[in-house]
Amino acid sequence: MPENPFDPITLSKIANMELRARLVADAVMSGIHKSPYTGSSIEFLEHKEYSPGNEIKHIDWKVQAKTDKYYVKQFEEETNLKSYLFVDASGSMGYKSKGVSKLEYAITLAASLSYLLLRQSDLVGLVCFREGMKQYVPPRSRLSHFYAIIKTLEGLEAGGASNIGAVLKEFAEKIRHRSLIIIISDFFDNREEIIRQLKYFHFKKNEVLLFHILDPYELTFPFETITYFESMEDDRKILADPKTIKDRYLAEINRFIDQFKKTCLENQIDYWLIDSSTPLDQTLIQFLARRENVLRSIIKI
Repeated sequence: MPENPFDPITLSKIANMELRARLVADAVMSGIHKSPYTGSSIEFLEHKEYSPGNEIKHIDWKVQAKTDKYYVKQFEEETNLKSYLFVDASGSMGYKSKGVSKLEYAITLAASLSYLLLRQSDLVGLVCFREGMKQYVPPRSRLSHFYAIIKTLEGLEAGGASNIGAVLKEFAEKIRHRSLIIIISDFFDNREEIIRQLKYFHFKKNEVLLFHILDPYELTFPFETITYFESMEDDRKILADPKTIKDRYLAEINRFIDQFKKTCLENQIDYWLIDSSTPLDQTLIQFLARRENVLRSIIKI
């Protein structure tokens, strides 16, 4: 059976991050988006007969002089968005059972999303973070901006504890216009604080999308022999027989996922659980499908 070219392990063999991101994004993109919406923008679309409530400033007086009827111009809505990508580089993101680590998956996903959004003339900003470290690339819309994003992503290494809530709180004050907020993380942090900040983003009319990245072993716990488990964010260690703790572990991780997902859905926050062995094109296709709804929510018709 031939290799899936978008399998994370296959993609990781492409050392050049730019090429890797372009390969994934170009494969799923059907072309630069054209808006299905109409509103006040740049490109003239068509006329329609005036009706009460239409903007008087859009009446075409030349047509009125010729036909003695009132018509208003409709325009193709400019759909450029401002998007912020938050990438968690804390220690737990460095975990991998086989294939690629969660951080490696997150980096390729973030690079592909950046390229995709920039190709569509959106403004894209990047925030990479862990405890005591934040790297911020302000939003720009030129395709050349992609190289600044790639350079930052390529230099990321996993380490330190998480501080998702604190980072989101800091940037909540900087994001002053309705934007698309994309967060890529394993969310092994204070869930209540994360949700509090996500609610605030949503209250400010931003669209929030979460990619919850977990390793296949974190989801299935397939260990069979006595194993030494070590935290990747602090000094905790434990030697345990997996057979005696598997049921409790799976119950706890599933409870964590279910409660997080439920809370997100209750607060109109998009949530996707992504197994880090999932082909990248499948993840991007989900994003593209959702993006149309994001536009409908953000664009004022």
